[in-house]
Amino acid sequence: MSFLQFCSPWISRRFVARLLSTVICAILIVVRPFSRYGVPYAFLALSLKELIFSVHETIAQQLESTILGLLGGLLGIGLSSLGTFIASLPTVDSVTARAIRAIFLAFTCFGGGWAKSRLPRLTHAARICCFIAIWLLTADVTLEETIRDYAVSFLWVLLVAAFAPLISSLMILRWSSAQFATDIATAFAISHDCLSHSLEAAFSCSHTPIAAQNQLLKMSVALNQRYSEASFELRVGRVGVKSIKPLIGTIEHLRRELSWGMVHSRTQPAPLHVHSTSPDEKEKDANAFRVPAYELGHAVLTSMRVVERTVLTCYELNIMPRQRDEAKGNLDEALNSLYKAAVVARDVLKSFTDGLDMQQRAEDGAIGFPQKSFDLCLFMISLLQMAHEMKHALYLCKKLTTLHEVSSPRLWHPHFSWAWLGAAPSTFIMEERGAILDEDSPDPQAETALSLTETLQGISENQYPSDQPDDNDPDGYPNNDPDDTPEVLRRRRIHGRVMSMRWMASVIHHVWNYAAVLRTRLKVSRTLRAVQHSSHLRHAIKNSGGIVLLSLPAFLPTDSSGYSWFYWARGQWMVISYLWVLETNTGATWRVGYLRISGTILGCVYGYITYVICQSNPYALVLMLTLSELPISWIITNTTFPSLGVVAAVTLPPLTFVKFFSPKSEPSQIMLVVLRGLMIAAGIIAALFVNSLFFPRHCRVMFLNNISRTIGIVSQLYLSLSRDLFCNSLTSSVLEKQKILKLEVRIRNALHRMNLLLITMNDELSLVPKPMKRYRQIVINLQKLLDLLTGIRKIREKIPRKETVTAVVTQRREFVSCVCVCLFAVEQVFRARQPLPQFLPSARLALMTLEMHVEERIRQSREEHLGGLGLPIVYAFAEADVLRELVDTLEDLLELSRQLFGTSSWYSYGPLDMSVMTSIHEEVGEPSRSR
Repeated sequence: MSFLQFCSPWISRRFVARLLSTVICAILIVVRPFSRYGVPYAFLALSLKELIFSVHETIAQQLESTILGLLGGLLGIGLSSLGTFIASLPTVDSVTARAIRAIFLAFTCFGGGWAKSRLPRLTHAARICCFIAIWLLTADVTLEETIRDYAVSFLWVLLVAAFAPLISSLMILRWSSAQFATDIATAFAISHDCLSHSLEAAFSCSHTPIAAQNQLLKMSVALNQRYSEASFELRVGRVGVKSIKPLIGTIEHLRRELSWGMVHSRTQPAPLHVHSTSPDEKEKDANAFRVPAYELGHAVLTSMRVVERTVLTCYELNIMPRQRDEAKGNLDEALNSLYKAAVVARDVLKSFTDGLDMQQRAEDGAIGFPQKSFDLCLFMISLLQMAHEMKHALYLCKKLTTLHEVSSPRLWHPHFSWAWLGAAPSTFIMEERGAILDEDSPDPQAETALSLTETLQGISENQYPSDQPDDNDPDGYPNNDPDDTPEVLRRRRIHGRVMSMRWMASVIHHVWNYAAVLRTRLKVSRTLRAVQHSSHLRHAIKNSGGIVLLSLPAFLPTDSSGYSWFYWARGQWMVISYLWVLETNTGATWRVGYLRISGTILGCVYGYITYVICQSNPYALVLMLTLSELPISWIITNTTFPSLGVVAAVTLPPLTFVKFFSPKSEPSQIMLVVLRGLMIAAGIIAALFVNSLFFPRHCRVMFLNNISRTIGIVSQLYLSLSRDLFCNSLTSSVLEKQKILKLEVRIRNALHRMNLLLITMNDELSLVPKPMKRYRQIVINLQKLLDLLTGIRKIREKIPRKETVTAVVTQRREFVSCVCVCLFAVEQVFRARQPLPQFLPSARLALMTLEMHVEERIRQSREEHLGGLGLPIVYAFAEADVLRELVDTLEDLLELSRQLFGTSSWYSYGPLDMSVMTSIHEEVGEPSRSR
């Protein structure tokens, strides 16, 4: 038992299922009465098993992989057999016959490349289709019997490779696995730890560990992607993953409160609205908040733990009714304690702030609150906000337990749609990290296409009724004055005598700008630009062109030396290696490339040792393959570089079984090992060469484009927040709030993609060092900007609008303008890779002006109202505090932009040289005048 416990972290169900599938597949290959249907390619069953049908985490994932892989394999056999049959109709070894096979191979690989790039879920299906097409269309097949034999052989290989892992999965793996529910529970557990440390730090000198907050950030950012993966996968259970989707937002809100709301000690200088206090006053304020804060904090912590356990319980396939009833009781108890603690904390906070407000009026009339008191008020506000979020989470869990009680186990399957095909399965992303980065990526044609306003202006100019330019307009076009423009722009009238040149030109112009023709022109323009700039078509061209060029010797005449070399060296492995290494971006290609080269070397060495030991002994061959599967499975299931193990497993079967089926075949075993290694390495090098030189998609370029676009979305978010602040219409405010929430989700997804790009960027080979530290800091700053803007949105729901908005409209407008100009400047710097202007409007100065006017209005309100204004004033000062952090983050972003792209400077801070200033007005060569 102790040995099993020791090995349990490394030996999982998936590990055992992989080992069993290898044993089953190897036994089927060496049993000659059964494997004769697959000869001479029976050994390819092990390679296809590893490349396409490898064991996944759950039976549902394995079933999906098996079905898609079988469909792709059958399509490849069908297309290849059709192409080979058509090629056998002309004269044997004629140019036409060879051209037909090459054309079929090119079109099959083009479609596979497009499907792999455009529809990531079909990646393995597209690859196996191309894999089989490469073997069948490059084989020397001429007779109808031979065509049928080859098709039957690959059908046997396909079925054995598909069903051996499926059988082992049915025996070992679980049917139900709610990984998304586990991730949700893990996120609540991390939030629990962060809040526990924050509660301790609120009334002591300790600090919240940064590692826990960073871990929570990574988990929160990845949850949207995990939900997409879970919603598009097969699963057996009682409750669907959509039922807990709202908890993603709850975790993100909790994380934001923990990141900016739980601030206990500040290192920056005290702002205008706070002042220092004595130690006795600090201790008095802390004692006033300690009991209600601890009670509310522990109620929130208990709620987190209850939600965590309830989610895990409801996504277990078989649970006892007693466990469900216990979860219901815990939910009711947590709701009651949370409600009571929140009421007490809210009353204490209001009475404390009102009392502090009245005390300051009576003593010295100070506007601000003491620093410690202000920090504790913010801490209590964050706790109340977290309690509000947890209340919704508890109500959701109550609905979840009710749904679990009335539901029966069922098979949850995705809707077969383009969205399902466009989402990569989680197992594929785990195998090749960072390879899927095209979702919601920036449109390449946006840099050259006309904008919407440009297009509308062009239509307006062409549809304007006057043919003569306006003499008063410097551009030569009529003035489109709103008072003179009709409601519906009239088309130009036809002028000139019938059949004259002017009449014909007018008719052509009239037809060309007719409404129906204009709509068709716009649609055709969009289609042509989409085709011209499509990254999917470019990848398909690279996939098809590279495969056809590498397999070109197979389509030469049979008496040529190139043809003989291709079949002697088994050049198909070079082509297949190219197919598997070619990724959609250069960074992923380099990573997969060097890992597969390393795996090829390991596989070749072990394959030769296996041959020396086993020769043609079937029992020894199965044993050695089983032993090799132990380290290979560990690498694939427990490391971040599974490609190393995959290619090692793929390299072994051709080296160990060739002599088993053909003992007298050429070349010798040592030469076979060298040739296999060279062929696979040549395909990898070809993929690296093609992806680096032809239509390259460098991760750095994609990263900078994503940065530029994300900053633009951040600017839109800030404008929407500012618009909502001044908006008085309830309907428009609701619409703006929906727009704001959508923008926040877009920014979160963009930040997740940029983190993936940073990981992949490290894998790119570059002669020039990249400033990775600066790039990471930019992503951190953008994440902080998003958190601060979300905090501003929450705080502005409670601020006193009369004192902080209505009375200071001019100052707020100036501050918003400064922030937007700075964001726009940074966006354009990253878009154009050009230096930043030396001087930009100062958002800090505008904020200081806004703070002074807000404090003056608060002073006037205190004189007009006798009651306490404590809590609204806390929210007003909290907004100023967050705006100050916003300005700090914005200035850090500007400084990073200057470090990366430089500064367009025109002013020197040194002393002015008056002699130079006077001499620049003199003509060159003009003698100086005597004074």
